[in-house]
Amino acid sequence: MMMASLRFSGDLPVWVVLTLGLLVALGVVWFYLRETKTLGFPYNNLLPALRGAAVAAVIFILAGPIWHKRQVVGTLGRVVFAVDTSESMSLTDSGQGGASESRLERASRLLIGAGDDAGWLDALSQTHNVDVVQFSAGAPTLVWSSHDAALAAEEPLATTAIAALTATGKLTSLASGLAITPRDQLTNQTKRGEDELASRSAVVLMSDGRDNAGDSAAEIAATLASRGVAVHTIGFGSSDERADVGIIDIQRPESVASDGRLAGSMLVKRTGTNQPITLRIESGNEIVWQQTLSANSGSDDTGELRVPFQFDVKSLVESIQNASGHGIQRGTVVLDLRAMVEEIDQDATLENNDLDFRVAATTRDRRLLILDGSSRWEVRYIRNLFERDPAWKVDTVLFGPGTDMPRVIRGDEPGQLPNSVEAIMRYDAVILGEVPPEQFSEIDGLHLREFVTRGGGLIVVDGRYERVRQLTEGTLADLIPVQFTASQQRQDIKSLEPTAIGSSHTTLSLVGMPAEENALWQVLPPPSSVAAVIEQPGAEVWASALTKSGGATPWLITRMFGAGRVFYLASDQTWRWRYKVADRFHSRFWNQLLSAAMQPPYSVSDQYASIGTDRVEYEIGDSATIRVRLHDAAGSPVGDATVDAILMQNGQRVATVPLSSEDPARGTYQAQTPPLTSGHYEVRVQASGYDASALSASTPIWVGSRDSLEFRRVSLDRSSLEEIAAATKGEYFHESDAAGLLEKIKPLSNGAIVETDIVVWQSFYWFWAVIVLLAIEWVLRKRAGLV
Repeated sequence: MMMASLRFSGDLPVWVVLTLGLLVALGVVWFYLRETKTLGFPYNNLLPALRGAAVAAVIFILAGPIWHKRQVVGTLGRVVFAVDTSESMSLTDSGQGGASESRLERASRLLIGAGDDAGWLDALSQTHNVDVVQFSAGAPTLVWSSHDAALAAEEPLATTAIAALTATGKLTSLASGLAITPRDQLTNQTKRGEDELASRSAVVLMSDGRDNAGDSAAEIAATLASRGVAVHTIGFGSSDERADVGIIDIQRPESVASDGRLAGSMLVKRTGTNQPITLRIESGNEIVWQQTLSANSGSDDTGELRVPFQFDVKSLVESIQNASGHGIQRGTVVLDLRAMVEEIDQDATLENNDLDFRVAATTRDRRLLILDGSSRWEVRYIRNLFERDPAWKVDTVLFGPGTDMPRVIRGDEPGQLPNSVEAIMRYDAVILGEVPPEQFSEIDGLHLREFVTRGGGLIVVDGRYERVRQLTEGTLADLIPVQFTASQQRQDIKSLEPTAIGSSHTTLSLVGMPAEENALWQVLPPPSSVAAVIEQPGAEVWASALTKSGGATPWLITRMFGAGRVFYLASDQTWRWRYKVADRFHSRFWNQLLSAAMQPPYSVSDQYASIGTDRVEYEIGDSATIRVRLHDAAGSPVGDATVDAILMQNGQRVATVPLSSEDPARGTYQAQTPPLTSGHYEVRVQASGYDASALSASTPIWVGSRDSLEFRRVSLDRSSLEEIAAATKGEYFHESDAAGLLEKIKPLSNGAIVETDIVVWQSFYWFWAVIVLLAIEWVLRKRAGLV
């Protein structure tokens, strides 16, 4: 197959030459028309047009037009070079390449060459269709292609594009580098079929092998192998782990009471050194926590250790509130914190020596409603726990036979079952126990459903009376995220154990140190029995009850319902965790469970608007949920305004997000932002009928990586690259002996690309075109009597 294109080699840009040619041609035509305007048709217009065309053709020579022909002979192989551009590829390695060359720079040098040494693109582009893509996590991006005439037009373009690659990816997914679909090659033999074309395709993965995100790369490679695509891998860096200290991750609650203590832990890396290291947490320029780890401070076999921290936040909250503008009330104050580790000698990288994180400090009391049919031990301890906490206001409604309220009393007063949606929406969370089903009406169920749909948190605590089972047979069937089995309660419980999904959430972190978490859950007193349930579709099991016979049954199940979240506990005996340790684990579990269930409160309010977001920190690509409550000067809700959320960055508006009315009666609005890019944003609001100066409240959010997993290990992971290559019968090469790769790739192609250039502006074709135009003009002038 042959493809042709017109290229330009002149010193002047094409648009300049075209503009100049057009202007001169128009001038010639205008001047010539004075002579021909008395002539009849077609001489009056045709003669000036011919003269102008000839002049334009002469001027167009300045653009240096070249007619380029590209012809494919035979069947070309296809090679995709997938270049890892994650941050770990920015590291240099002693003894590898130039002293100051990073891993990515060395990979680029193999492709484009350096000095008199030709690169692989030169060696392959005339016999193969070659693509170069970059990846870190997410979809790979095409950088250069010999198959794309626009990208492959000039050799310097490949050199510039590949040399400009930067290692900035926060995570690495090797599977992303293999997300290549061999396309039909545009050759004269495509009818041989996709199978033959795939068998002539190869992917070359150029990476340090560190894989910390995405799917299994080996499984993706096996899929490519089933289609005949070979995957070769090239490893960059040294297999020896260098001396390095860093902070990998911060584990902490998303919110804390404004007068409480922030407790969490940081995962610290210390490899290749026994030097003492100093850890600290700063807020602005103030050190709020500090600890020095001695040389003997233990770490696990991977060189990592979990270090707990705890400090008061009251003074930090007060200083931020004092700095707030007049008339601004903050429901939550965002603590912008930074964890740091001091640099050591020969530190492999400084990129992981600090990690920013944020925590929302709640400055208003939260309200909890507890509903149950008896004063069982679980209810007593939960009520006492939160009644003693000044950050909570607790209403407990116990009704049914054997209680002080044999028949339920409904109303909007404390101690009464809320009789309207407005009454129940005053609460942030509801704990629903074994209420008498005959007294919990369908209307009560609808109120509870509406409460959760609008963002309320619900925790259902089951027991031994099977009353919750009866509730699921009515209006709460789809609200409670479980289905009851026909079997009776399980009573042979050995222990509780978080699932893989549950372990990824801080809700079930009771000591803050992963190495101790599993051991703790093994010794926590298990419930004497649990309800026999299975999770509903879409629900997640966060913890299971392990039986003595080796089986497992769901114990903690959760699911989103509308804007709210529902948790179900299959037993009512977490109070037993207090044995000999008081509130140490019981208190932490219930505080964290309620934090996970509830929607964050409005962060900030001014005279007319309240603004809240679902979180204060987001990963790159996440969408933020923005909630706004609008009211007039008298405090009455405004539910019919046109409301937009404004995202500001560095004082500039970067996005406008229209909000839709959520509940006109309450004046609430809600929307989700588009996927967010990295950075610090301020969320403001504008609304019809309000002056911009009147809506002065704003709340911050941050977007970025919440860990430094990319630098968890900085050595070459040869085994992962060898595994990927072996899955496709490809071959692994270290960068030091990567020259042998070409011998594996060259046999993929039995064709070649023949390219020829005709320098149009120096050829007789262009000369004769100008002569023909002038000759035609002369003949017509003679006929018109002008010669």
